[in-house]
Amino acid sequence: MTTTTERSRPPSRTQHHRTVKRELSETPHPPWVEDMLGELQPHWDAVTRSPVFTGTVDGGVDDEVWRRVILEFFCVVESFPKYMGVYLGRTTYGKTPGDLLARDWLIGNIRTEALHAQWYIDWGAGLGLTEEEIVGHRPCPEVASLYEFLWSVSYRGSVAEAFGAVNYAIEGTTGDWTRLVMPAFKERLAGREYATTWLAEHVEYDDAHPREALELIKLTVRDADDRAAVKEATRRSLELFRRGFDACAG
Repeated sequence: MTTTTERSRPPSRTQHHRTVKRELSETPHPPWVEDMLGELQPHWDAVTRSPVFTGTVDGGVDDEVWRRVILEFFCVVESFPKYMGVYLGRTTYGKTPGDLLARDWLIGNIRTEALHAQWYIDWGAGLGLTEEEIVGHRPCPEVASLYEFLWSVSYRGSVAEAFGAVNYAIEGTTGDWTRLVMPAFKERLAGREYATTWLAEHVEYDDAHPREALELIKLTVRDADDRAAVKEATRRSLELFRRGFDACAG
């Protein structure tokens, strides 16, 4: 016989996260989202077409450029779950439409980031960097601008703006560029598979996260002004991301 306590027991953490992800299956885009994506596409493409990535595919970018990339962007990688923690703290338990789903998705996504900084350091080690060099590096102005902007939008922007600038823009384009360069790193780091774990993880799941982030933007956006702010925050994030990579390319 099933007791009331048993019937009301919440699902396991893994089951619940899967349920949250199912609830974020892709829905038809309203016109304002279609317009936003169209306007953002050139900025998205500018990131993935950075000379760092196109040159790596063509075999013309050496390890020294990638050592610069790893050093410069560690501050963003290490801070990624912290950014999400900021706007997680601004969600409610269902008081605002979309907030409960946003809250639960952020908790699950933050958990997936637990080992990413260490995997990123392993990637750098595979290319000859030490952990001390990576952790102690002070980013160049271009990457520092992205780092600070993501903190700012996480603190001061709406939850929808943060989803656009952090999860949609950064995770989305990272999924694309890691897929571009992964074959080259499999070859460069053959026999040191531990060093490609960060890349492999982003190749595997970063097609889902930006799609889910876009659904969360739809669920949490407040009004027409917020829609405009989401577009601008996402565009700015993409622009700064591209500038950071271009600075690394020299």
